[in-house]
Amino acid sequence: MKLIVIFLTLLFSIAISAQKPPTILPFSLENNSVYIYCKVNKTDSIKFLFDTGADGSVISITAKKKVSLTIDGQSENKGSNGVNTVDYSSHNTVQFGSIQKNDVQFTLIPYGSANFDGVFGTDLMKGKIIEIDYHKNEIRFYEENDLSIDLTGYEKMKLHMVDNYPAVESSIVINDKEYSVLFGLDSGADDALTIASPFAKNNALSKTMKTIGKATARGSDGSVYEMPVVLCPAVKFAHKYLYNLPITLSGSTEGIDATEKMAGFFGNQFLKRFNTIIDFKNGFIYFKLNKNLYSGFN
Repeated sequence: MKLIVIFLTLLFSIAISAQKPPTILPFSLENNSVYIYCKVNKTDSIKFLFDTGADGSVISITAKKKVSLTIDGQSENKGSNGVNTVDYSSHNTVQFGSIQKNDVQFTLIPYGSANFDGVFGTDLMKGKIIEIDYHKNEIRFYEENDLSIDLTGYEKMKLHMVDNYPAVESSIVINDKEYSVLFGLDSGADDALTIASPFAKNNALSKTMKTIGKATARGSDGSVYEMPVVLCPAVKFAHKYLYNLPITLSGSTEGIDATEKMAGFFGNQFLKRFNTIIDFKNGFIYFKLNKNLYSGFN
């Protein structure tokens, strides 16, 4: 029996050592948002917003002159506050680190004076296990069967895909009442938390929380809109409580912020406080508090 145990342990060690090392990409954290650089077709150093809230990838119209693209169709773009028709380009190649994705479709969206060239959506993330490490400012792309990933200290949660949008079950606590519902995960948003308009209206949240200001937002559909900012007493997320968060209440009548399938969306001003591992294939996501926990909200 001892020989069998030793033999099995040896096989397990060999299997781990044979794992392909992860592809590691450095990222910059600018105004709460994560940015990486990729090569698109033959053009290098294209700056992308890393966006878990986008199920497709985007090239900004202003960046089109940098990248050789062929426009070959139109599609409907569902932004946070509305829907519009946009051009798209198919059959593109995207390289990040040692990973190359072929036949990538880019939607072309006018982001105005945004300081990035495109959006890196979940279409480019799937097929890998993704680790976002805010201590080292690295994103690591692991093979889906990798057994070497260190999950020490992480909280494991079920990853729900709501119309292809990643979401987790979390809670907001107001006047000692806990609302436990699904919230989307939107690393491409630079706010803390936006409450979808149906949930905000149905629970009269504007009357139960203190209004502390207003926020102006621009959706990918091109709309610019204003939302009240209120003070949320507590949020329960990954079995941790965070207190006194400024959150926005959407009044949208169309677009993703008008969904009834999720209560709202955590932006990266909140999500950056957790190192994150996303396992799309098995439907799990892992969170661990990091050095950004006590950084201020703005």
